[in-house]
Amino acid sequence: MPHFAREALTQRMHRSDLLDRLSTDVRVLFRKRLSFEAKEPEVSKGLISSPLQVGAVSLGFLTLPASKQRERNVAYKHWLEMACNELAHELNRPHSQGSHVLPAKIIRAIRLIKESHHEALSLGDVAKEVGLSRERLSRLFHQTIGITFSEYLSGVRLTEARRQLSSDPGKITEIAFACGFQSLSQFNRRFRATEGISPSEFRRKVQAAR
Repeated sequence: MPHFAREALTQRMHRSDLLDRLSTDVRVLFRKRLSFEAKEPEVSKGLISSPLQVGAVSLGFLTLPASKQRERNVAYKHWLEMACNELAHELNRPHSQGSHVLPAKIIRAIRLIKESHHEALSLGDVAKEVGLSRERLSRLFHQTIGITFSEYLSGVRLTEARRQLSSDPGKITEIAFACGFQSLSQFNRRFRATEGISPSEFRRKVQAAR
């Protein structure tokens, strides 16, 4: 395939919002940074990659930072492969407008979690709203995102809690309940497991850095 075909496709990809949409998904789902590399990165760099092939043209590689957990890396690899397939499909279309890699019902579930994470939200509640069984939604979450429904919900709540701890002078107990946690002890336990410090220590650290 002529060299200009590769250049044209690469320029088209960068001009569109395809990579931006994928990068946004990655930040929300994995809290990681998606990168596009012209050449396959070395294994020693700690990156997981998947080749982006459009027809006979090899454009490069999509990459994600690797995790210390093998299961997460398997999920990252699976997601990257889906992302590359979707990108290739979009770039092959005459008038590509871009689309999300994730299944439509998972996108709806994610939107619902973001909007209602402060409520007593369950897997059954979300499954009913998106028209899936609890078992099917649970499997889809793990297959497409690599984490469980409860882990994702907890992650959304913790993200909001970090934001509030950084900007809201309110009591930590109030913040915990406002973000959807059922008790202060549950909030403290989840927060420390993720951040390595307590919510109060996190707040002091943020304030000291200002």
